[in-house]
Amino acid sequence: MDIKVTNVDVAYIKEIDRKAEEVSKKIGRKFSRNEYIKMLIQNDAELRLIKIKEQKFDEAIKNLSVTLRRQENKLQEFINSNNRLFHLMASGEILEGDEYND
Repeated sequence: MDIKVTNVDVAYIKEIDRKAEEVSKKIGRKFSRNEYIKMLIQNDAELRLIKIKEQKFDEAIKNLSVTLRRQENKLQEFINSNNRLFHLMASGEILEGDEYND
C-alpha cells in the first residue's frame, strides 16, 4: 500500500536522510529514505503488538499463579488429611483439633 506524506519540515527530511545514510554505511548498501520510513512504520506497529502480547502474557502468568496457589492449598489439605488418617490407623487416636473429631 502506498502512503503519501506532504508538508513535512525540511529539517525532518534531512534528519531522515542522515539516518538512512548511517544505516547504509552499517549494512554496506544503499538504504533509501523510503526504506527508512517503512522501517519506522513497521517498528511502530510491531512495538504496539509486542506490548499487547506482553499484557496478555502477564495476565496468563497471573492466572497461572492463582491456579498454582489453589492447587498447592488443595494438595496441603490432602497431605494433612492423609497424616490424620495414618495417625488414626497407627494409634487409634483422633488428633486434637481435627475437624472430624466429634
